[in-house]
Amino acid sequence: MLGMSGARTSGGRRRAPASTAAAVVLGLALSACSGSTPAPPSAAESSTPATATATGTVAPGPDQPLPTVTADPLTPTKPTATKPTAPPTATATATATDPGTVEGACERTLPAYPVVTPGAKGPAVAALQCFLNDADFGPVPVDGVYGTPTREALRRVEATFEGPAPKPGRVDAGVWVLVISRSMDNTTLKVGAKGPEVMTLQRALRAAGGTLKVDGTFGPDTKRVVERFQEANRIGEDGVVGEETLFLLKSGATIG
Repeated sequence: MLGMSGARTSGGRRRAPASTAAAVVLGLALSACSGSTPAPPSAAESSTPATATATGTVAPGPDQPLPTVTADPLTPTKPTATKPTAPPTATATATATDPGTVEGACERTLPAYPVVTPGAKGPAVAALQCFLNDADFGPVPVDGVYGTPTREALRRVEATFEGPAPKPGRVDAGVWVLVISRSMDNTTLKVGAKGPEVMTLQRALRAAGGTLKVDGTFGPDTKRVVERFQEANRIGEDGVVGEETLFLLKSGATIG
């Protein structure tokens, strides 16, 4: 029966069993750690458990709207290739290669300057059109076709005659000499002179019936042809192209 009642102490009191004392000590220790007895969860809390989101915040309950989250695409969108803008195309404009022309290239030096009539075509007509522009009888398109614009320009030439044109619209040696010479200034030309004025003089002398090279240099051959021109028109034969000789050339005089 000593096992049931416990052992007595030296004072005569009965000692509590060891198992009962240990239980009392454990209960006191748990009470001291918690400080208070935890309250049971409420019904609302127990019915709607909190859910942690990926960012560490608590997700809203069933009565709150869920936030909309736009996720980045997994595959980046390939940019659309744009075609490079082509540079503006320059508009081609027909320009003259020499002063006084409207369009096209001017070849003024011909082996000979033949008779030209309305409807004619070819290099001689193109040269005529260039000379008409040079002398301000144009503007005439340089197209090598003796059409309406060329005829209108030649009417302006014929209006400078002292009388009516003997053969209207016909370009003979005299008209060639007149049209070519009208673009020249009043500079005196003689042996040693060079440049565009000499070249125009040589063309006019060739159209008048002379034989010489068109090179822009007033040499012995040019002087010889000038003397022939002066002789044919009964003026002083000095081989110098002065005021009187220039007047005859611009009037359409020829060698004959």
